[in-house]
Amino acid sequence: MRRQKKIAVAAERASAYGRSFIRGVAETAERHPEWDLALIDPLDIAAKAGEPFDGWICRVADRHTASALAKSGSPVVDCLCESDSPGFASVKTDADAIGRLAAEHFIKHRFANFAFCGYRRVAFSDRRRNAFASFLEQKGFRPAIYRPPFTRQNRFGTDFLLGTRVESPPDSDALADWIRRLPKPVGIFCCDDLRASQVLSLCRALAIAVPDDVAIIGVDDDPIYCMFSTPRISSIDPDASTIGKTAADTMALMLSDRKTTTNPPRIVVPPRGIVERESTHTYPHAPPWFADALAFIRANVANGISASDVFRHVGFSRTLVERAFKKCLSSSVQKQIAEARIAEAKRLLETTTRPIKEIAGLSGFSTLEYLSRAFVAATGVSPTAWRERSVKNA
Repeated sequence: MRRQKKIAVAAERASAYGRSFIRGVAETAERHPEWDLALIDPLDIAAKAGEPFDGWICRVADRHTASALAKSGSPVVDCLCESDSPGFASVKTDADAIGRLAAEHFIKHRFANFAFCGYRRVAFSDRRRNAFASFLEQKGFRPAIYRPPFTRQNRFGTDFLLGTRVESPPDSDALADWIRRLPKPVGIFCCDDLRASQVLSLCRALAIAVPDDVAIIGVDDDPIYCMFSTPRISSIDPDASTIGKTAADTMALMLSDRKTTTNPPRIVVPPRGIVERESTHTYPHAPPWFADALAFIRANVANGISASDVFRHVGFSRTLVERAFKKCLSSSVQKQIAEARIAEAKRLLETTTRPIKEIAGLSGFSTLEYLSRAFVAATGVSPTAWRERSVKNA
């Protein structure tokens, strides 16, 4: 009988990210019956580092915690990477890809003004800021960067990561003044959904229209912040479940091959993509009816609509509407309808177990064969292969 191995998993449980991360670890642990998982409060890592754990899967937020874990002598998989710890394995989200996704989204919407809002001296926030700014600068844009005042704000982002919920930011006056002074319309990328919800609340208090004057993107796709805000917040899904699974797989490798402790794995997990909601449903230089036309397409994708239905809905001629779509999206109305159908089919394939024939109808395709041809043309794989791949990566 294998000796039981006690594995400490330290992650905050209050956020959607934390719960998805823990779920990913737990799903991988099912393949390791010898593991005895212990869920630790992130605030207690340093205090419990001296206990007889065979391994730690955690988010190391500071040097004190890193030092305590290093002294324990147990393998550590760090899933935050706030502190530079050469002896730890690391599994983290791809900050470069996250920053690029946010920048590309705003560029696609034809913004000319960009901004970033994060925390002071919090590594994950800094990495996302740098990636966002770097990509935009390559495209000829210079984003405005919010610099929090030198106060307890230094710890604010880290407090959130450790499970201390800070709903009202200690820097609200400075943040409100920064938002007020930004050139409008502007797309603001926030380092996480908490920050995004705070920016949105301040915009409402300042009578600044979201998304028309300020469009907002967060990170984590946390329904508490994204879905219980008005308007609902667009967010980048960092794929926390895969990060958890990968962290557990990495721990298994380190436990089976102690040589990995001298050259620990460094793994970067790409985000799943942007979940678009009303906080970015705007095109600053488009006609007033343009966002409504796109919303109509999204809302009626399952109804088999055609370009003529869109023209009737907005009440303008084919020529005028098509000209606007060409100018704003370098696309046509019918192409946007086709893309919306494929996007809905992807969503249903990834998030439901419905038969693919049923998904065809729900995403606006008249037949299964029509869906299959269009899907292969758009993605290079069949709907079945797409579903199998998404299940494997979930």
